Amino acid sequence: MPNYTAMTLSAATNGLPIRVMALATAGTTIHTATSSDMPEGCDEVYLWAGNITASSAQLSLYFSGDPSGDRRINARVPAAFNGPIAILAGHRVCDGVVITATASIADALLVWGNVNRISGQGT
Repeated sequence: MPNYTAMTLSAATNGLPIRVMALATAGTTIHTATSSDMPEGCDEVYLWAGNITASSAQLSLYFSGDPSGDRRINARVPAAFNGPIAILAGHRVCDGVVITATASIADALLVWGNVNRISGQGT
């Protein structure tokens, strides 16, 4: 039976939102997954994004810094006062995968989330 440990994103200080300052890759680090590879362990990542400016902005998430597009997720984040929107809902990453983010407007987007670290899944 797997064990779940709830935790904050590795780049979030005390669980606070992460400001996306980067406009280009490698991006702002959001989370680094456990170095265990599946099926022994992985991180189940949930992310939300909010915008603190009066203009909508694009958020791009990269998995292990791949800018080519086949490991990237793009989302349009509405202007401020619309509340956070879900960006990633339980995506599993493992083996040290690093999730980074860029924004179309520097210092406009905040990302926060939580991680369920899963261990003991067996083979």
